[in-house]
Amino acid sequence: MGCFPTLTLLFFGFSLCSCSKFPPRKYYYVDKKISWNDAQQYCREKYTDLATIESMDDISRLNSSFSYDWAWIGLQDDPESWKNTLGNDTNSWRWAITGETSKIDYHNWDSTQPDYYLAKETCVIMGLGGKWYDKNCGENKTFACYNGKKIFSFMDFTYSLVHFLSAAVTEQNKKNYMYISTTKNWTSAREHCIKLSMNLAVIENSEENAEVSSLKPNSDDIWIGLYRVPWTWSDKSQSSFKNWRSSSPNNPPGNQHCVVENNLHVWDDDICTIKYAFICHQVAKLRTTVKLKFVTDVDLSDSATNAQILQQLRAKLTSQGLTDFKLQWNIQPKKQENKENSET
Repeated sequence: MGCFPTLTLLFFGFSLCSCSKFPPRKYYYVDKKISWNDAQQYCREKYTDLATIESMDDISRLNSSFSYDWAWIGLQDDPESWKNTLGNDTNSWRWAITGETSKIDYHNWDSTQPDYYLAKETCVIMGLGGKWYDKNCGENKTFACYNGKKIFSFMDFTYSLVHFLSAAVTEQNKKNYMYISTTKNWTSAREHCIKLSMNLAVIENSEENAEVSSLKPNSDDIWIGLYRVPWTWSDKSQSSFKNWRSSSPNNPPGNQHCVVENNLHVWDDDICTIKYAFICHQVAKLRTTVKLKFVTDVDLSDSATNAQILQQLRAKLTSQGLTDFKLQWNIQPKKQENKENSET
């Protein structure tokens, strides 16, 4: 028969992914001019991180007046995630059909590409000689669709009269590509491919790249299925909130990969090594106690059992958006448990 042990679960500090809700972030203006990377390190040592701003409510909580015109916040478009590679960070290049980064790091960028010119180029074309270039997704281009339909190849073996004729069938996966001569922007091109039960071309080796290149007229730049979503927060928040000023981001020299906020609380991109003041945030820490009763024959005083339960609870809480928390059991003495049981 199951027993009814009571355990107290203690949460030591936790934060929600969307801190516009609860608990809110507290913001701190630091009147010290340093680079973006140094500001990130400072905030992580003294507070929680460089400021993540997820709403106008967050902006309203920064009450400090600025000593200088601009201050770093935690938004960055790290070129190591996308420059000359197919990385696996949030802002890396990914294929449209899966929305995921490539498991095969094949690419065929031109020597100067990608450059995120004027902070607008987040889709990819194939140009002259099969070279890849990042382009503004709103431009109209012809494009290549593909599917992964399976085909069969047959090998006939003819033997002598004492043997027989047989056929060996081998199944292979092969991408089938189709060139579309109609010009569309990247999004419309993808929608067109989907209507054909296909998707924008995925290219994962030099042979596939040569095949797609051979389908298009030499002068055509064609969309392929590679794109990315720029800008990520230092604390890995998934917020899509942005508060750019009207002309930003613009990346005129091609190396503005970090974000500053001015005293009007609008944002601009700038070179990460420039020294600015900065804004940190601190996530509120809470200590929460939750009492749990179990109907079980398992010995919950066993440390291995407790550890396993805590591991499962951590996974569940993390999947629900909770971060930066610690769990600890506080098991009540047997006398107290028995007394509670007799009262129920």
